[in-house]
Amino acid sequence: MQKEMKREYPIPFHNDVFFKYMLIGEDAGSKLLRSRIIEEIYGLKVQRTQVLNPELLPEVFFGKRAVLDVVLEDETGHLYDLEMQVSGYTKEEQLRFQQYGYRLVERQLKQGDDYTKLKPFYQIIFMNSMPKAGGRMIRHYTVKDEDNQEEPNNTLHRAIVFLPMIRQRVKEVGGMENLTEFETFCYVLAYNPDDAILNMKRRMVNVAMEKYNAMREDGPLFSWAESVEFANRAVQANLREQTAEAKRQGKDEGLDQGKKALLRAQIIHKYGIDDGWVDTLSNAQIDAAVIFILECEAYPDLKEKLKHTAAE
Repeated sequence: MQKEMKREYPIPFHNDVFFKYMLIGEDAGSKLLRSRIIEEIYGLKVQRTQVLNPELLPEVFFGKRAVLDVVLEDETGHLYDLEMQVSGYTKEEQLRFQQYGYRLVERQLKQGDDYTKLKPFYQIIFMNSMPKAGGRMIRHYTVKDEDNQEEPNNTLHRAIVFLPMIRQRVKEVGGMENLTEFETFCYVLAYNPDDAILNMKRRMVNVAMEKYNAMREDGPLFSWAESVEFANRAVQANLREQTAEAKRQGKDEGLDQGKKALLRAQIIHKYGIDDGWVDTLSNAQIDAAVIFILECEAYPDLKEKLKHTAAE
C-alpha cells in the first residue's frame, strides 16, 4: 500500500541538503534523476552514473560551509558536477563555479599524464535566483572566439538553470499542463509541488516526492536540513545590508544558529529532551556534540563527554 504523500514542506525542495540526498542514492529513482537531468541539459544519453562524493555528513558541512555538490562519472569517463545554489548569482559565486570546473580537471589528470586523455566535463548549476537580465531559463557557457566559434577540443561546459524563471516558461507554453517532465521538476525545485503538479503524475516529480518523504522519516538528517535552511535564511537577511562586514557577520551568525538548531533537534529526536542546555554551549562544544551524539546512547553520557571539550 502506497503511503499518502504529505503536503506540508518544512524545508523547500531547493534545500541543498535535500538536493544532494535526492541525487546520491544507488536506487532506481536517484539514477533516473541523474540521467534525466544530464540528458535534458546536455542532450547526452547516459547509461550509468557513479557518484564520486556520496558523503552527506553534518560535521563536514558545519566545520566549513561546504557546497553540497554531486560529482558524477559516467560509463565513458565523462565527469559531471551538479549543485543547488541558493545564495544568489554574485561575483563570488560566478568565480567559484569556474574554480569548481577546473577542479574536475584535477580528478582526471596528474602531472605528466597525456593531455589527450582529458575528457569533457560538465557543470549543471540549479540557481534559485533570477538573473539580472531576462532571457532563457537554461543557459550554456563555454569558451568561444570573436566569431562565436567554440574553442577546438573544448572540455569545460557549464549550464545554469535559473529556477524562478519557470513561471515565465509556464506563460510561454500556455499553462502548467503543457510543461515538459523536466520543466515540472524545475517548478517543484523552485516552488515546491502543488496539487496541479502532483496530479500530472510526472515521473521525475514523483521521485522527488518519494525522496522528500523518505528524508522526513530520517529524523536527524531532516533536522540537519532544517537547520541548514535556518542558517541560509539568516545569511540572506544579513546580506541585504550589502557590506563586507555584514556579509561576514551574516554567515557567522547564520551558521552558529544553524548548528544550535541542529544539535537541539538531534537531542529531542534521540533523547526526547529539550532543557535549554544547548544554549549554554560554546561553538567548539556544539561542533563536538554534533559528532558525539552519534555514539552516546544516553543524554547524561553526552553531557559528560562534553565536559572534556573546553569552552571558548
